[in-house]
Amino acid sequence: MPTTQPSSHRLLLRTLSLALLALPLLNTNAQAAESQTTRQTLATQTLQPTTVPVFFDLEATLEAVHESTISAQTSGAIKAVHYDVNDRVEQGALLLEIVDTQQQAQLEQARANLAQAKAQNEDAQVLLTRNARLFKQGTLSQGEYDSSNARAKSAAASVKAAAAALKQAEEQLTYTKVKAPYAGLVKARHVEMGELVSPGQPLMTGISLEQLRAVADAPQRIASQYQDASQIQVRVGEQSITPDNVVLFPYADASHHSVRLRANLPAGSQSATGRDLYPGQWSIIRVQTGERSALLIPASALLQRSELTSVYVLDNGQPELRQVRTGNRDDGLVEILSGLSAGDEIVSDALAQLAAIGSQGE
Repeated sequence: MPTTQPSSHRLLLRTLSLALLALPLLNTNAQAAESQTTRQTLATQTLQPTTVPVFFDLEATLEAVHESTISAQTSGAIKAVHYDVNDRVEQGALLLEIVDTQQQAQLEQARANLAQAKAQNEDAQVLLTRNARLFKQGTLSQGEYDSSNARAKSAAASVKAAAAALKQAEEQLTYTKVKAPYAGLVKARHVEMGELVSPGQPLMTGISLEQLRAVADAPQRIASQYQDASQIQVRVGEQSITPDNVVLFPYADASHHSVRLRANLPAGSQSATGRDLYPGQWSIIRVQTGERSALLIPASALLQRSELTSVYVLDNGQPELRQVRTGNRDDGLVEILSGLSAGDEIVSDALAQLAAIGSQGE
């Protein structure tokens, strides 16, 4: 028994020594497995130069394509005003009303005149039919027949004239209710309640928000490079909009030697935040003047910390933060001016990579 105890101690010491020697190897294998898992679960991309357009930016202003002043088409006093300045209206909305007493009276008179004309025409046609029969029998002279024929034609013409007068009276009555020709915004109101108006007098000015256009003055050297609408982009905030139609005026401003450029936005265009665009907003018309090579990465690959911008770059399979300097941003892509090179492999989602590193450290 005294000789057995030292052997057990030596066996235990050997086992512990082997376990300690194996720990670094196990740790290395675990780290490699974690790194491999990270590379498999996070998307990466290898940077390659991309050809991008070169733009010349023009300061522009948005304006409404449709802006009009509604004028009175009949006379009378203003009875009701339903909308005021800066109110939004729908197409066909009742803007204001004019007292229609006179127009109602004219309508009733026109209806009575039409009824009378129809009655007279009916008598004239009956007389013509009778006289035509008598004329064929030889009991009526040519003069009497011609006279009845003329009276019948005159009576028929009177019916047409009375019907036209009735239509005009009905139209005059509709003019007492002034409606919006299109959906938009009331820009100005030119009359007050009770004011007497006459045909041609301005009532309200409105603008349509459905279709806008950007307007800018281009230097002659830029205007000379313009060929078609494919060269033009309109930028409002962080959003780029492709215009439906572009017009380059065929003459230059004599005082500034610039050429007016007008780009129509698609109907119903909205800002990047989903809000409506409004006339008077500042915008940029971008005119493509050439092309160049650039490195572009997704905006999600950027990690912003205070004033420093960084990107996770894979170095021997390990993500390492590298500071970069950025340029233009457009449609979710960011141009890299310095800090990265073609062939670098970057992590596409910096926040996901940061979260993965944090979870590995726990």
